[in-house]
Amino acid sequence: AIVGHVDLRSSNAKEVIEDHLKYKNFKGIRDFSYGDYLTSSAFRRGFKLLEEYELIACIATEWPEISKLRNLAYTHPNIRIILDHAGKPIERNDEYFSNWKNGLKSISKEDNVICKISGLGMGDHDWTTESIKPYVETCIEVFGIDRVIFGSNWPVDSLWSNYEKVINSYREITNQLTLSEREKFFFKNVDYIYDI
Repeated sequence: AIVGHVDLRSSNAKEVIEDHLKYKNFKGIRDFSYGDYLTSSAFRRGFKLLEEYELIACIATEWPEISKLRNLAYTHPNIRIILDHAGKPIERNDEYFSNWKNGLKSISKEDNVICKISGLGMGDHDWTTESIKPYVETCIEVFGIDRVIFGSNWPVDSLWSNYEKVINSYREITNQLTLSEREKFFFKNVDYIYDI
């Protein structure tokens, strides 16, 4: 599946989407906007196009903005939203973890939101399997095995890790799951969600 960049606030978002759709495996968009964009009228106008074209929205936002993303998901129940990087848990302290988890619990109530567990090293460059384990397990617990997907975040994670470490860590963390659940986590959910 191809997920391509589209600035949904742009006046030519429709044309960019249509250009991307020339590629048969184009399945979704990633808008790299930053700041308070989720409530802007320009963004919401562009976001509506995703339902028309049956595209998935991949959005990376931290817990303080999750309520805005939840509102977007609620307003557009026919648009699948991938919460990229598990809601970007950047800080590593108990208060932040609690707020992040509460944000996940809130947005998980919208059935059209899927959590992509990836990029956990962005908030902890010296991460270990044990240090990311609570984040992975929380995502699976909150969203359920049918609404989580694994992402390697490669090559970005190569800045502080190697591919083997990433894959082996996620395998170890999910080792307590059944084979069927692990297959869903690592590839079957992606196949279904992106209609591969």
